[in-house]
Amino acid sequence: MFLLPTSQYFKVKPIFKSFNHQIIIHSILEGNTIGDIFVDDINDPKSVVLYGINFEVLVAGETQNKNFNENLLKLIINEFLPNIRKKGLPFINLYYESEQWKQVLEREIIDQMESATVKKRFYTLDETKDLQSQKPLQDKVSIKPINEQLLKNSLFKNLDLVKQWIHVAWPSEDHFLEKGMGYCVVEEDTIASWCLSLFATNNQFELGLMTDESYRKKGYAKAVALSCVNFCVDHNKIPVWNCDDENTGSILIAESVGFKKVLNYNVLQIKA
Repeated sequence: MFLLPTSQYFKVKPIFKSFNHQIIIHSILEGNTIGDIFVDDINDPKSVVLYGINFEVLVAGETQNKNFNENLLKLIINEFLPNIRKKGLPFINLYYESEQWKQVLEREIIDQMESATVKKRFYTLDETKDLQSQKPLQDKVSIKPINEQLLKNSLFKNLDLVKQWIHVAWPSEDHFLEKGMGYCVVEEDTIASWCLSLFATNNQFELGLMTDESYRKKGYAKAVALSCVNFCVDHNKIPVWNCDDENTGSILIAESVGFKKVLNYNVLQIKA
């Protein structure tokens, strides 16, 4: 197994063509997301594993590649799992493109680790619905773009958490400011809720959302999600949304701002 140089990323693009619901792939291929790509052969790759943002692993291509599969197991045991343990992360999400890959992973990899199957949903914007306008918020509450001015304002509480979200996915804050976008709700001096592009391609943004527990059930999450959706539409970007099937809050927010579910899928979750 070999680490693919970024100059050769174009070679694996066709292998990932069935992963339309995982924007992280093209975000890494375009240099917008932190990640590595490993292949069986640099000159003529047939089997590929993509490792992104420390805990997302996607496999695609030829399934009956014994040497590659053995090296994938070693990568997970010797590199991926120690890495997430060091960072205090609870699990790795392992995505597969086919039933054949699922069988290989369960037989040759998952069987040797503590794991679970997690159901997920993929959403795209429902273009048959009219866009909603932003409703006014209460006094001392405002919606602000996550821009350079905000990121430099050290007086905001929770700014460190917003920056953590950016640093998890993006190579730098400057890269996020150039290629990404986001909005937050500020109540007095606290960033109460934020939504931003975790992954970005030339024409797509995958959105991530978080609200401080002390500020939930105030409509802030919907407000920032809607701001991001409206930004995407205004700038000819396609917003998408992934979440766990049991994440009722995320599902309600997504559907309330105009997203529609287009796919249910499963991932294998390997515990640290």
